[in-house]
Amino acid sequence: MSVIKPTEQDALDVLRKSASRETNEVDKFVGERIRLYRSMVGMSQQKLAEKLGVTFQQLQKYERGVNRIGAGRLMVIATVLDIPITFLLDEEGFSQRHATEHLMTGDVLNAARDAYTIGRAFSQVTDPDVRRSITTLVQSLSQQSETSDV
Repeated sequence: MSVIKPTEQDALDVLRKSASRETNEVDKFVGERIRLYRSMVGMSQQKLAEKLGVTFQQLQKYERGVNRIGAGRLMVIATVLDIPITFLLDEEGFSQRHATEHLMTGDVLNAARDAYTIGRAFSQVTDPDVRRSITTLVQSLSQQSETSDV
């Protein structure tokens, strides 16, 4: 009987596989997160690639999880996107099982992008009465949506 918890064993399996320099589910997960946050801030692949000093094709490979991303480069990506590096990592700790469970679907990605766009626009509204009206409207629409889903 092993003393190692299943999630620790998963992490060890990932480390062993990473020693072979092959990509794994973690690389795909991180790449997907990079793509999500790049899209949310409205930055093109070309622009991010330029800021990182890599080719557009290299960034595509990072985002698809085809090429691995070193810790230093990951830190630079987070800095360029102006997000904490932890946003690019799974908050539950990496394991192959968790990484595949948390990959974003198209619907979730689109909703996150829409929420970011709305948040940016909302932050530019300076009139407190207008902000309150917008908040009330969105809450009302949300409640209508919840009751129609039931």
